[in-house]
Amino acid sequence: MVAPAAIRVRCPAKVNLGLWVLGRREDGYHEVDTIMQAVTLEDELTLEAAPEGFALDARGIPIPANGPNLVERAWHLISERAAGAKFRGIRARLTKRIPIGAGLGGGSSDAAGLLAGVNHLLALRLTKTELQSLGARLGSDVPFFFEGGTARATGRGERVRQLCPIEPFWAVLVTPPIAISTTWAYGRIRFYLTPKSGGANLLASAIGSREWGAVADAMHNVFEDVVLPEFPSLAELKRSLIGCGTVNALLSGSGSTLYGVVRSFDEAMRAAKGIAGRGAEVRVVRTLERGVYVARRA
Repeated sequence: MVAPAAIRVRCPAKVNLGLWVLGRREDGYHEVDTIMQAVTLEDELTLEAAPEGFALDARGIPIPANGPNLVERAWHLISERAAGAKFRGIRARLTKRIPIGAGLGGGSSDAAGLLAGVNHLLALRLTKTELQSLGARLGSDVPFFFEGGTARATGRGERVRQLCPIEPFWAVLVTPPIAISTTWAYGRIRFYLTPKSGGANLLASAIGSREWGAVADAMHNVFEDVVLPEFPSLAELKRSLIGCGTVNALLSGSGSTLYGVVRSFDEAMRAAKGIAGRGAEVRVVRTLERGVYVARRA
């Protein structure tokens, strides 16, 4: 029995161009309205079929060892669909480049990449809708990464609708050594709930019209009301990003990454140099018009 060739899956990060929390749902989750954008910072998964079981070799940024990570959980979900496949196991190598717990969706993207990659490698023939349904069981951001590009997510994040691609831009990602618990942030958000999703409609309209200034003006993240007062160093980094020439700067997700947006690579590099040396990791990325990408060979 000859195993199929190994494949490589590229798993991009995202930033939230806008994020509104509309209230708590009966199932305990929060109702959100968010517009996300994939960017060129990517993790990489290499997958090889095996007769049985699952083995994960993680490299790059260390993954916390406190229980199964999203990649392992994704395998446990999709392995149920592989019961009748010729190969029923996977050997995986994950190269982590996306900071962990930084609001960039790295774990969710890796989970989507594992689901998409296993579906391809083991010829399970699951549709994108079926993959997104599996992904939603792992986390609210996971379904987005099967779409990528520019997309609006509602419900608890599992209902994803792709928007017309945003006018391309560059972003300077600034990730300080601060851990912000998403659970903590949502626990505090009740004081700042947005009564309507009109802000998301305004941002989506600006993206559709390709009016760069209107997009920058409409960017918003309700978590800034929670996070920035508690972490003054993040508030200072946001002011510094704008002072370095970015058109606007925003927290991604519940943080701790902030990003500043500009129109060109040269502007991004100037802003990155200006913000360097302030105790945070700095990366320059651009917009990406896809989600996870499965290459046929590793």
